[in-house]
Amino acid sequence: MRITRQTERKFNAVCYYVFCWIFAAEGFSAVDSYAQFGTIDAGEVLSMLQFALFMGLSHGVYDILILRDEMDCRSIWKSLLMRTAYFVSAICSSTVLCILLFRTKVGEGMVNEDSIATIISEFSKPAMQMSLLVFFLMAYLITFVRSVHKKFGPRVFWNTLLGKSQEPLEEDLVFMMVDLRNSTTLAEELGHVKYSSFLKDYYKLLSNCCEENRGEIYQIAGDGAFLTWPISACRKKARPVNCFFDFSECLERISYKFIRKYGRVPSFKAAAHCGRVVTTEVGNFGSELAYHGDVLNTTSRIQALCGRLGQEFLISEDLFMALPKPLPHGFLCKREGFFELKGKKNEILIFSLQIPLTTLN
Repeated sequence: MRITRQTERKFNAVCYYVFCWIFAAEGFSAVDSYAQFGTIDAGEVLSMLQFALFMGLSHGVYDILILRDEMDCRSIWKSLLMRTAYFVSAICSSTVLCILLFRTKVGEGMVNEDSIATIISEFSKPAMQMSLLVFFLMAYLITFVRSVHKKFGPRVFWNTLLGKSQEPLEEDLVFMMVDLRNSTTLAEELGHVKYSSFLKDYYKLLSNCCEENRGEIYQIAGDGAFLTWPISACRKKARPVNCFFDFSECLERISYKFIRKYGRVPSFKAAAHCGRVVTTEVGNFGSELAYHGDVLNTTSRIQALCGRLGQEFLISEDLFMALPKPLPHGFLCKREGFFELKGKKNEILIFSLQIPLTTLN
């Protein structure tokens, strides 16, 4: 049975929580044990590993499955109360379980008068109470770190964590511009509030497909978005092509949800190009990562040809030569010819990619 990219993404997210809890809990246990006794207690480390596994798995399942990967639409106070209640209950129950596993005698059963007395005794100790407070704050820190990583991407996250700015760097990147079709008509028909919700659902699916194909969303502006990959990551796997296919398949699969909620199903067109850009950080307060170069303008110019040529997906010759052959999913490639793009001195050879109908159906 083949594991889908969505399942893999959720599995990796759960692994993140487990790893963070193991790292944080074992680190805290080692420091606390060394500070008190001048040595690291192996039994305490083993007990803390059990606690970390319980917390990591429950934290991951709660965020990924129950809150649907942190896409929580509740008000901030309701979300805060729910998350706080979960952290308190999860930490206390995991601690109780570890006490029952490691402090009870073999043959006497896990739950009895002695074990209950041990639990009450342990929870009444100031050291245990302080540990619970540390774990509570640690849970919020782990959640915060993942939220920042998701929102800004790995590069901005690490630069922010290390307190450094992104120095100008030349890179060879692939850019794909995805544009929502008939956005003006949709906005008029749905109204601005419902149209905003429509875009939110649309971009949620696009960002998932992008992340599952190891890409990053560089910019979202209105009804268009720029996705990017390193060229080196696309030479063995045609990640932009996979992303286009996955997004098309995803919209086809859940079209009934859009029909039921909005009465319309989103459709899109896309274009992709590659080349060298300068990556740098611009601004001081509220700074952001920016890409400077002709590649982005050329990509948007190619995307503008989609309507003229009646195609959904166009790529440049440069990208076509960089992608592995044959293209995945049975994509049909057609040479559309040379086109003179605005601002370009030389004409560019454009290819169109089409998904066979039998593939989607």
